[in-house]
Amino acid sequence: MQLKVFDSFLAKTVLDDDVIGLTPLKAGMYPIKAIEDEQFEVTKSKATICYLTSEQLEQVIKSHIAVVINE
Repeated sequence: MQLKVFDSFLAKTVLDDDVIGLTPLKAGMYPIKAIEDEQFEVTKSKATICYLTSEQLEQVIKSHIAVVINE
């Protein structure tokens, strides 16, 4: 699956030592996959993985900020 982002928004990421931070997801296409506990993993780059809850993903889709494309 791919996440097509139309308008930038913030997503959770894990920084050094398991500290949770935020990173912007800018307009573009990102691989996305479902993981445990109603979470989605978005690959921003080789070094940056972001996480969205199913609720957050639903909100950005309803707001027309992004869409999920099944391939």
